[in-house]
Amino acid sequence: MRPGEGSCDCLLLIVTAVLMLSMRPPGSRASRIIGGHEVTPHSRPYMASVSFQGEHHCGGFLLRPRWVVSSAHCFSDRDPQTGLVVLGAHDLHTAEATQQVFSISAVFMHPDYHPDTHTSDICVLQLNSSAILGPAVGLLGLPRRPPRAGAQCKVAGWGSVSDFEELPPVLMEAEVRVLGLDVCNISWSGQLSPAMLCTRSGDRRRRGFCSADSGGPLVCRNRAHGLVSFSGLWCGNPKTPDVYTLVSAFVTWIRDVVRRAPHGPQPRTTGDPAGVA
Repeated sequence: MRPGEGSCDCLLLIVTAVLMLSMRPPGSRASRIIGGHEVTPHSRPYMASVSFQGEHHCGGFLLRPRWVVSSAHCFSDRDPQTGLVVLGAHDLHTAEATQQVFSISAVFMHPDYHPDTHTSDICVLQLNSSAILGPAVGLLGLPRRPPRAGAQCKVAGWGSVSDFEELPPVLMEAEVRVLGLDVCNISWSGQLSPAMLCTRSGDRRRRGFCSADSGGPLVCRNRAHGLVSFSGLWCGNPKTPDVYTLVSAFVTWIRDVVRRAPHGPQPRTTGDPAGVA
């Protein structure tokens, strides 16, 4: 080894490490949902976890004791008869006394759902029995109108807390602000439809949802205004704002599904049982 060679190699390693860290997206260094925090246990009693083969797959919210609203893409390539819905959870890896587990009797996909464009990315799940409501399991109401641009809302889920699919130990939540669809559509090159909703962090931090948060509600003033649908390559990236299904555009369809659906066990269904769009 020549004089000074060891010190040069050491310096090279340090510089390389610093460069690698600086190239990693900020979300990958977070210890919680992108830019968020752990919620008080069971303070979001409407949250539902949809799992397949024992693994959390998507979120949703409890609308009625036997009905959960989620995103259609969560079931586009899944057999709902193999899925489970968990209510009353905070830590999905612990058998909490508050948890209630249900199988899925039917999935009603919106008839206009298109996986390529993400339009009408919404579905309604009928559980095999009714949930028992209480402090840890409760309902979330539908909105009367879309939220205004700039409104402060919250999105929660058990999805990844980094771009490298690092899973959280408990339910996490992030505060975000509604972004006008016209402004958001500039970032998305005009790909968004009127029945979509966007959010951003409201500051320079990365903040929002990530993998496996799909189907979870965007809650503004205690109403479910959005359903997690899709985002950009990096979670919480302000250059590609998070996109949700605009729930207010589907309130009539949701209510018709719940009102007209058979009450017995049913197979997977595409669209409303009575054909209401």
